[in-house]
Amino acid sequence: MNLNKICNYVQLKLLDNLADFQLTGEDNIPMKGPLIYIANHQAFLDPSLISVVSPRKVNFLAKKEAFKFYPIATLLKMYGAHPINRFGLDLTFFRWALKILKNEEALCLFPEGTRTNGVMKKGLPGIVHLAVRSGANIVPIGIQGTNQSRGIKGVLAPSGKIKIKIGEPFKFEKSNEALNRDEIDLILDKIMKKIAELLPLRMRGIYK
Repeated sequence: MNLNKICNYVQLKLLDNLADFQLTGEDNIPMKGPLIYIANHQAFLDPSLISVVSPRKVNFLAKKEAFKFYPIATLLKMYGAHPINRFGLDLTFFRWALKILKNEEALCLFPEGTRTNGVMKKGLPGIVHLAVRSGANIVPIGIQGTNQSRGIKGVLAPSGKIKIKIGEPFKFEKSNEALNRDEIDLILDKIMKKIAELLPLRMRGIYK
């Protein structure tokens, strides 16, 4: 058993024993082909949750600052995380992500770009370019309850009611054509609303 599977096994046991963990929609996940998971983001626990519920190994992004602290960096790498520069256009990330999808692997993105207080905020446009350039299946995921399990403690001792709802896959026609601002905004709005539909109204923010 590799480190990723060990982490997932331990995380699932923690969720089952310490939290009220509920999962629906797992049958919506395609088992083959390039795949992008998209989800709302509230806590450090969220990436490991998606790794646990996915039947496929997942590749993640994490802010590069997190990799400066060795214990956290080690944990992130076990879950398949890749460092990203949040404060500029990270072409290295984009090439890496396209390579992951070209190899028909699974990638997870949090389009909001950072953790929120539980209410969705406007997504960032990077997901649009990746979705259109790859033509990959996109699976939306709504996460509830992890705002009660923040920080590393939330990963090691998750608590409260945690609900994961997985929506049906969708995709955009694959294209290498440049998009104008209106096209980007329209596609981004569609993507973010797919996540919002899996959450209660109080969590949807601007996507109600």
